[in-house]
Amino acid sequence: MSGIRESIYSNLLYEDRWMMMTDGLVNTLKVSLWSILLATLMGALLCAIRMRSRNWAKTSVKWYVELMRAIPLLVLLLLLFYVVLADVALSPLWIAIVCFTLYFSAYFCEIFRSGIEGVNRGQWEAGFALGLTPWRTFIKVILPQALKKIIPVYKGQMVTLVKSTSIIGYVAIVDLTKAGDLIRSRTFDAFFPLILVAAVYLLLTLILGALLDLFEKRITPKSRKI
Repeated sequence: MSGIRESIYSNLLYEDRWMMMTDGLVNTLKVSLWSILLATLMGALLCAIRMRSRNWAKTSVKWYVELMRAIPLLVLLLLLFYVVLADVALSPLWIAIVCFTLYFSAYFCEIFRSGIEGVNRGQWEAGFALGLTPWRTFIKVILPQALKKIIPVYKGQMVTLVKSTSIIGYVAIVDLTKAGDLIRSRTFDAFFPLILVAAVYLLLTLILGALLDLFEKRITPKSRKI
């Protein structure tokens, strides 16, 4: 017990090192939540373009998705920080958000597209037969059924996004992982700060997963075929 108390004191209480962890957590949450929101919106837009547009627009989205899949996330982050956005008045935090938005929107686009295309074509025809417009058919008939296919995969990708924020320390952001590493460098105790960081990431992903599970349960009763 004395060893645990000593680890807590040296890693968190001494010199108010716990504040490094809380500040890192705030930065991790900012990048995670903003990226999830913006990547979801951008992914939905890319999905709409790829499914409804023709010729150059559809092809451009297809190549964009392939490009994002081919580039490692860390390489994209460093390219944006040191090359593409080096002369732009953006904070490192927002450069990280831009990076995660661009990268994960490609994956969200494909998740949305596969979910929508997985709904039987006859459901569109059933909606039209009931006198619904294409838009109302999509909202009332197609989307609820597609969400049942989308949410499980989307949740997994969202968890991947949150865990991937551990790399943003490379661009001068003190995130949760970087804070734990800074504490480790001062205390020479790798076990306690890194286990704490892992536990916080686990808690974050569990909370986000539970929220999506709750949303899935709310929309499931509406997801009935015509």
